[in-house]
Amino acid sequence: MTHPSRIIGSALSLAALLGGLSSAEDFSFEKLRESARGLAAAPHAESKLELDEFWKNLSYDQHRDIRFKMESGLWAKEKAPFSIDFFHPGWTAKKMVAIHEVVDGKSTPLKFDPTLFDYGKQKIPAGTPPPAGYAGWRARCHLNSADYMDEFLVFLGASYLRAIPANSPYGLSARGLSIDSGLPGVPEEFPDFTKFYLQRPEKDAKSLKAWALLEGESVAGAYQFTITPGVDTVMDIEAEITLRRPVKQLGLAPFSSMYWFGEGTHPKPHDFRPEVHDSDGLLMELESGNLHYRPLEHSHNRFRHCVFTLEKPRSWSLVQRDRSFSSYQDIEAGYHHRPTVRVEPVKGFDLGKLHLIEMPTIDETNDNVILVWDPQPGLETGKPYHFHYRLHWLRDPAPSGLFSVRATRSGTPVQKPDEILMAIDFAKPLQAERKVGDPKWDDVSAIKPVVTINQKSAKLLHVGLSDMSMANVDDLPAGLGRSDLLHMPQVLRAFFVVDPPKDLDRIDMTCELQDASGKVVSERWVYLWTRPNP
Repeated sequence: MTHPSRIIGSALSLAALLGGLSSAEDFSFEKLRESARGLAAAPHAESKLELDEFWKNLSYDQHRDIRFKMESGLWAKEKAPFSIDFFHPGWTAKKMVAIHEVVDGKSTPLKFDPTLFDYGKQKIPAGTPPPAGYAGWRARCHLNSADYMDEFLVFLGASYLRAIPANSPYGLSARGLSIDSGLPGVPEEFPDFTKFYLQRPEKDAKSLKAWALLEGESVAGAYQFTITPGVDTVMDIEAEITLRRPVKQLGLAPFSSMYWFGEGTHPKPHDFRPEVHDSDGLLMELESGNLHYRPLEHSHNRFRHCVFTLEKPRSWSLVQRDRSFSSYQDIEAGYHHRPTVRVEPVKGFDLGKLHLIEMPTIDETNDNVILVWDPQPGLETGKPYHFHYRLHWLRDPAPSGLFSVRATRSGTPVQKPDEILMAIDFAKPLQAERKVGDPKWDDVSAIKPVVTINQKSAKLLHVGLSDMSMANVDDLPAGLGRSDLLHMPQVLRAFFVVDPPKDLDRIDMTCELQDASGKVVSERWVYLWTRPNP
């Protein structure tokens, strides 16, 4: 067995591949943007960082056995508020990135250092060259405890990134950019973050600052990240990209999530859990402030591609609304704790198409939900495009004061298999809350559901509303619902019946609650019904 320290000499000889001379160089976001513009003006060149076949062919277990030594993290010995771990290349993480440290406006490349890793039982053949770079990095801070530095941020693979708020597991993933994602018959392009610049934090810093160079066959760009961890982990992203060539679908602020099945899925997989998903809905906040909610769904062997044209939206979010453990029954995965992510546009999002793509999947290991913003009009090749947005990684959005969509169910009326029965539960608030003062439920006697069916050939036969509030209380263990501590949500169930013609396979539907004056008192439920597969 070759000890990791014996391959350090080889690592030093490859330092030039990691971004130039080892001496410090001037660095700024503007210089990085200039570099990206220069790259975009030339044909794309593949990375020169080569990984030896031994590392490429590591199995899952072999790669997992290589662990970063947490005490060796960047800035760990200085007791800085943030510490950086590095990922070792291998198995599926075959691409390498150059990583630099930025101090006082100067950047210095960080050479690959095998002594930062515990190689476990790994037997490294003699003469095996070390990787020329790291596969990615993750950041730590005292997120949940003063005694331990929790990881809260990961950059690994292509332009993928993930973050978490306090007391949360990882869930859905974001990306720097997507190109032609989820388009049937069109190969997707995966631009890569090829260089990272990490700013050494001050001792009292609340935010971590980093920059990245993006490169792909069709694009080059520069990104600036300012990440502030907390109960609401906020990631401020400012970027400039330049297209080398036209693309069919450009995706800004892209997300990948997983939705396998939920309460509205028919038929359900043969699984002991009632629901399995990282996200269960798309929440859109329009320029007017109106809230539209689109529940996610999974259709066997069928792609669903919905496009929402939005002008100056205030935000949009992929949310995990159902927070009840009983809905998932999965202690290990903890789906009831998965984070929600809210996109807050700042610049460059005046008009665009929000693409929601739902793909079939055979299990929970595949991300099958894609959400991207496609700016309109499309970007011109060779012309830099600057945009700015914030990602809020949180548990739940702040209450809107409206009845929010809590669940969507579908079926057929008794002995009428050709008709559609939809049931939508609205709740205010969504979850049980600690009582403050003497909270009252709203007077709902004059509230009514308003349903729209966009396909005129489909007939709306019946619309109704049921007050499910007491049933919701009684569903809790004895005594909790009527305790002096908890204020239970008020739950209203809107339901309606549609008679579709036999040749109609898709129906666009909406439903919202209005009071006697016609004022909207709920989110607008937005849904695409598709005829079940035979």
